[in-house]
Amino acid sequence: MYGVSSSFVEAKDFPPLNNTEIAPNTCQLTHPEYSIESCCNYNQTLILQTNMLVAGGIFGRCSSCMVNLYNLWCASSCSPYQKSFMVPTKVDNKTDQIIAIDFVLHPDFANGLYNSCRDVHANGAQPFGVMFPTAQLFFTGVFSAVNPTFKELNWVFNNEGYNDAIVPCSEGCSCDQCRDACLPPPSYKDIGLLNDTVIQTHLLIEVPHFTIWIVWSFLLFLLSLLIGFSIWLIFKYSSKIRYFKGKKFKTVMMITLGILFICTVLVPFVSTHQVIDGKTTSCMWKLDDGKEWNCSFAMGVSIYIMITLLLLSIVVLACIIVDKTNSNRNSRRILGISGGIINQQVNNDEIQNFNNNNNNRNNNSNNNYSNIFQKVFYWYGINITKRPIIVLICCLLFTVGIGIGIISLEIETDPVKLWVSPDSRSAMEKQYFDDHFGPFYRVEQLILIPKQKNLSTIFNYDLFKSLIDIETQLMKNTSVKLNDGSNRIITLDQLCFQPTKRGCLVESITGIFQRDQNKLNSQKDNVIGWFEQCKSQLLSPECMDSTGVPVNPKIVLGGWNDNSTLAKAFVTTFLLNNPDSMIDRSMMWEQVWLNKIQEISNDPSCPFEISFNAQRSVQDELAREGNADIPTIIVSYFVMFLYISLSLGSYYPFPRRFNSFFIRSRFALGLSGICIVACSIIISVGICSILRIKATLIISEVIPFLVLAIGVDNIFILVNTFESLHVAPSSSIGSNQNRHQMPTPEESFARTLAKVGPSIALASLSESFAFLLGSLTKMPAVKAFSFYASIAVFFDFLLQISAFACLLVLDTKRLQSRRVDCLPCLSLNGDNSDLEDDPFDNIDQQLNSNNNLNNNLNNNNDNNNNNNNQEEIENEPLLINGEDDDRNDNAHNYNYDVDALNVVDGLNINNEESLPLSKKRMSSLKKKSKKKTTLLKELFTKYYAPFLVHPISKLLIIIFFVAMLLFSINYAYQIPIGLDQKVALPRNSYLQAYFTNMNQFLEVGPPMYIVVKGNYDFSIPSIQNQFCTVGGCNNNSVINTFDNAPFISPGISSWLDDMLQWSNTVGCCTAFDNGTYCNSDEPGCDQQCFPLEKSGRPDPSLFKKYLPAFLNFTNTDQCPLAGLAYTGDVKFNSDGSIAATRFDAYHTTLRTQNDFINALATSYYLADHSDAQVFTYSIFYCFFEAYLTIKQVALKGVLLALGSVFFVSLAILMNPLVSILVVLCVGMTVVDLLAVMTLWDISLNAISVVNLIMGVGISIEFCVHIASTFIRSPKHYSRDEKVKFAISEMGANIFSGIFITKLLGCVVLAFSKSEIFIIYYFKMYMSICLLAAVHGLVLLPVLLSIFGTNKFSFEKFLTFKKDN
Repeated sequence: MYGVSSSFVEAKDFPPLNNTEIAPNTCQLTHPEYSIESCCNYNQTLILQTNMLVAGGIFGRCSSCMVNLYNLWCASSCSPYQKSFMVPTKVDNKTDQIIAIDFVLHPDFANGLYNSCRDVHANGAQPFGVMFPTAQLFFTGVFSAVNPTFKELNWVFNNEGYNDAIVPCSEGCSCDQCRDACLPPPSYKDIGLLNDTVIQTHLLIEVPHFTIWIVWSFLLFLLSLLIGFSIWLIFKYSSKIRYFKGKKFKTVMMITLGILFICTVLVPFVSTHQVIDGKTTSCMWKLDDGKEWNCSFAMGVSIYIMITLLLLSIVVLACIIVDKTNSNRNSRRILGISGGIINQQVNNDEIQNFNNNNNNRNNNSNNNYSNIFQKVFYWYGINITKRPIIVLICCLLFTVGIGIGIISLEIETDPVKLWVSPDSRSAMEKQYFDDHFGPFYRVEQLILIPKQKNLSTIFNYDLFKSLIDIETQLMKNTSVKLNDGSNRIITLDQLCFQPTKRGCLVESITGIFQRDQNKLNSQKDNVIGWFEQCKSQLLSPECMDSTGVPVNPKIVLGGWNDNSTLAKAFVTTFLLNNPDSMIDRSMMWEQVWLNKIQEISNDPSCPFEISFNAQRSVQDELAREGNADIPTIIVSYFVMFLYISLSLGSYYPFPRRFNSFFIRSRFALGLSGICIVACSIIISVGICSILRIKATLIISEVIPFLVLAIGVDNIFILVNTFESLHVAPSSSIGSNQNRHQMPTPEESFARTLAKVGPSIALASLSESFAFLLGSLTKMPAVKAFSFYASIAVFFDFLLQISAFACLLVLDTKRLQSRRVDCLPCLSLNGDNSDLEDDPFDNIDQQLNSNNNLNNNLNNNNDNNNNNNNQEEIENEPLLINGEDDDRNDNAHNYNYDVDALNVVDGLNINNEESLPLSKKRMSSLKKKSKKKTTLLKELFTKYYAPFLVHPISKLLIIIFFVAMLLFSINYAYQIPIGLDQKVALPRNSYLQAYFTNMNQFLEVGPPMYIVVKGNYDFSIPSIQNQFCTVGGCNNNSVINTFDNAPFISPGISSWLDDMLQWSNTVGCCTAFDNGTYCNSDEPGCDQQCFPLEKSGRPDPSLFKKYLPAFLNFTNTDQCPLAGLAYTGDVKFNSDGSIAATRFDAYHTTLRTQNDFINALATSYYLADHSDAQVFTYSIFYCFFEAYLTIKQVALKGVLLALGSVFFVSLAILMNPLVSILVVLCVGMTVVDLLAVMTLWDISLNAISVVNLIMGVGISIEFCVHIASTFIRSPKHYSRDEKVKFAISEMGANIFSGIFITKLLGCVVLAFSKSEIFIIYYFKMYMSICLLAAVHGLVLLPVLLSIFGTNKFSFEKFLTFKKDN
């Protein structure tokens, strides 16, 4: 072949020519031998050189690829051995024109050239290796599809083909264009990505390493517990059984148990160090130290441990049963000895002394409290209820005065300001980005899936025609008229993003036809063929969008992996500018756009299933969701209100005492309690508004529920305790005079507040301080919630012990005057006999018939003193305030419930000192003297309390809760992080389909920018090398580093790379003779701007001079590099230097919350470890930055809350050990809640962090009342008796007043239409209530019965002793 003809190549043999026929500096560069002889002339090599310069715009970023391509095409044109590898296969016999030819290549050369070019990409296009996965596809797709010389160019690969040395890409290319030149990427461990734990598999169950050690720890705990208990039993029974009394038995048993323990512990550890052939089993556990543990052996060890535990459990259980049997026998023997006491009589003098003591105490109740807190609360209760009207007016005026601050209330709706602290990294970087480059553009996106599912390809003419029609309608028929009086029409052209100033950028596959129906018609039968051609020539003007922007298949097609022709969906994206001045107009246009696309989508003739999203869509749907959930919230509050109002009263079964229903009802009091909760919220909002603390939607939804739930607890406890104390005085015993005389309501409330005030204060202050300390976190939403909640809970407590106290006293006076509830102006006739449950009916006669009490008591005491059995000690009579028993010195200082005392000891009438009666006698009296009580309290008193303190129950409960704790710790480490957008939206939202399709079909992630902050002079080659990716750039340059990182899509668009290519490409930059830039089509504009430099880099002065020209350059046929697209990426100072610049990139497809978090962590890691002053920015960074530290935020908030609970508990309970036990139970509740969140797939985010802190506040309610009552139980009681006393007094109140109330409110939330309400409010609130109740009513009493003691109490330092 010889000569120049773009359309005619002749099949003849020509003699080789000498080098004078070849243009200098052309093919001699790659083939020095062509200087001697060649098969091409001067004009051929010039055209070849020009064509290769054009190709340099595509392949020039990798000099090795260009050298290898130059080698190939010089050989095809100039090689004297051309005939050996270029074989004509079809020739026109008339003209000898070659129509088809085989180009034979050696496989080594073909693969070597392909490997040097496979990673090359330009102007945002995909790497050639992605478009053409093999060498054969590469040569066929790039060089055969549109070859101007041969109609048919066939590539043949065999060992006889052309072969030459290949220049590896690693020698002249950067990492961005050559994978072999890349440095190793940072490890996942260095970046700190989520879910990088290697999961091991055992029996088809995924078991993390941590789980193995958790299970092992629990087994070790069980083993230690049972062996310790066994040792205790050995020493206990060795003295009672003669065969076991010797030291030999003890020694043998101790050694046996020791060997058993050591073997059980060490065998698994030793076994992991044995070499086990992995080929013999398919199940291996790889431990943290790299050792492999055979699963079969592991199962054997586990079975061995289980058998050991079973045997020990049987032994322990048998010993307990034997011990219990012996105890019952001793008890019957003791009862037989002391049975004569049953028939003893009570001396009337003793009864008279008993009554006198009671009268003295009732006359001077305040002096009976030695504890300073009780004295303060008693004094406060007496004085606050003396003038109830004045107190109520003052509370109301205070609420109104503070509530005025609500007029300055501000509600924060900006998601960025809700979740991101103003001084956070993402917020400051966003501010820098907005200041220099403007806000991130607004995105409107469509995902179109063909309704016809059996299509072989979506590259169908009819589908493309419909797609162009839809896009045209959305672009032209979505104008909106302003309502500002100007009657201006806002169109897309006024709002859209126009990077090349040639029209709106709408990213769509129709861009390859310039969205021109006529051009589509010209390719009607070759739509997929045209796409294939454009895919290999993305920078060809005829394949670019009408705006001059390349069409990237990853952005405009969805549902494909390696082959874009197999795509299943179209993706169309509208981009709008987003300055603050245009937001309102943009949102108006978006609403019209949404209406139009909904109209198109609902049209039956539309061939697509369309899912869509506008920038305003999420905000609109969240607002709609909030409105939809208002009825659910109202119903939830109403259910709690109804339960409270009905439960506070007491009623007789119909028709007995029917009139009492209207009197005994406390519906108005319950309503008043709700109003007090509302007042506390008003005060909280008012104070926070005055302090300029903005409210959030979370606050409006959570705070009322929280305060109501907490406030209701205190209302129940106050009312129930008041009812138990507001009874006839004990002086009526033995005398009918003034039997039904009741104490004044003020006195009863003062005693109520003295009794439960400390525990209520402890709970409320702990909750308030816990929430307040939560404000130390930097997340604005959590901080605002903490302030609002803390203030609301604190003032709710103050209003309850002031306003509600007065209302309770007034309502009690209404009841005593027989006035109708809710209608106090109406009163019923009759006396108050139907209002009372006389606890002393039928008791006076029995008490007066006992004449010889002292003698009988002395005989009983003598019998008890002579008997050493433990059961005799338990039957010792109760001598509250007895002068001869030091254990009862302070017993008179407390007011106890009758049933609570009865469950553990003898009769205590009206919570005063009891007579020293035998147990059986007291039991007889109790049956006839016990005040009417509820079934729930009977259950807690008679059944639950004794069951809880049983030794077997304690053992099983401890084992269960330890197992649950270890189980929860394991799952707490696996809790997911994030907040799925689909969860935050209504179930019927159109965005649900969009987010589903986005996760399924999108092939590229969100756009991101690499922003350069420093004052860099990019005209200097050394600075260029720090950032660029073309030949000669540093392998660890900024762009190369990011291009090789996980979660970042290769092919970062760099204005610097294109500028360097633009300066070296002939025909791109032309100038007049004086150096003034001009367009190449202007007369006299024929000079190249940049003279050829050996380094391949332009002169620094010329770089600065022509950079503005590049940034305004549009692509042409001769120069496919369009600098105009980078106009917004470079910002200049007034002196022409670069003030700030950015490089455009995309994340890889991010489908899960972990993907987004990992992508953010990766970009931050790369920026932090870069030598240049850069940062990364994407629109989603602000929303996900909090998740990088969400675990630390949650841990800090919970620990601060627990710390406040401990110190407040310590201050009020004055018992360090009990305070620690309370905090332990609350902490275990939170840990268990984290496990429940993992199992229920509830992610850790700002909402759940708020709920965790709230969980601390709610959990303390279930624990503190039990702990406080335990401490203030009679001092002579054993730990078990104190627990039974506490459960009997407070168990029913906690269950009915705290647990049931919260449970009813939570259940209603399950009917919400919002997924976020069901997950984060119903599920989490329900879990909090259940876990808190279990820990407070089960675990805490057991811990108190084991560890509870007053030895470490410092209450004595604040105790006032009565003068004798």
